[in-house]
Amino acid sequence: MRYRKLIVCLLLCALVGLLAFRFTGGQEDRVRIALVLKTTVETAEFWGEVLDGVDSAVEELGVEVTVTGSDSESAVDQQIAVMEEVIATRPDAIILVASDYDRLVDVTREAVAAGIDVITMDSDVNTDVRTTFVASDNYEIGRSLGAQLLENLDSGPVAILPHSSYSSSGIQRVEGALDALAECPDVEVVGVYDCENSRDNAAAIARDLLEQHPDLRGFVCANEVCNLAVAQVLTEQGLGGQLTVVGCDNSRQQIQYLEQGVIQSIIIQQPFNMGYAAVEQAVRVVRGQSVPAFTEIPCVTITQDNMYNSDNQKLLFPF
Repeated sequence: MRYRKLIVCLLLCALVGLLAFRFTGGQEDRVRIALVLKTTVETAEFWGEVLDGVDSAVEELGVEVTVTGSDSESAVDQQIAVMEEVIATRPDAIILVASDYDRLVDVTREAVAAGIDVITMDSDVNTDVRTTFVASDNYEIGRSLGAQLLENLDSGPVAILPHSSYSSSGIQRVEGALDALAECPDVEVVGVYDCENSRDNAAAIARDLLEQHPDLRGFVCANEVCNLAVAQVLTEQGLGGQLTVVGCDNSRQQIQYLEQGVIQSIIIQQPFNMGYAAVEQAVRVVRGQSVPAFTEIPCVTITQDNMYNSDNQKLLFPF
């Protein structure tokens, strides 16, 4: 009888301990993730929506995510230094938005060698040691941008403005756009102009192009920053709607320019889903579950003709 009472007492103690552990949040087992962005400076609404998705995943999955990054997307050396600092803290996983496709390779390998799982998001690194890449298909985004431009014009000079010439997202979107535009021999690409994800730089490039090429017919803008800068310059010069402008992302200003006919189409990447999926995949990796090498976040093309569809309204205004 005494032994039975002792066993019951031990079981009750174990249950109390388990409940105490559970209600204190299970800190010992909580997955620790470091999110290393290209920059912590808010350059676009896109990244705010990505972080909303990250926050939602943190709340639902009960993980810990710290966010860091460099001062600008072009500060590649600083992002490498940030990665070194993060590796020293030994998180369970790192979600990396690589500012440079090639130069972040060595530090990514260093993280993996230290036993830290690396998941890339939005912009990849040129190595297969990272576990999965969570992003839209950037090459297909570029092809879609080029195809949308050709939906609105069939000849004349056009320009391509990427946000970066050394991140995988910028590189692949340009490749896709060039391939799509090459299918129409009467469309001439006057050049590819990297604005280094600066709205001021993109606006200056747009003004110079309009002065140097008064017959310019259109712009392919690889992200929100480029798209808004071009739309702003065309509006200021009274050229809104006279040139074809296609872009990526769906900030409130982009939607307004789309409604006004200054922008003809935008490609939506669903950034909230991207942020959520990156954290979700990181947790799976840490817990030993298998994940695909590429976790694709689907894109949708929005034009004036379909922007008021109920499904597209949910994508344009996700909150």
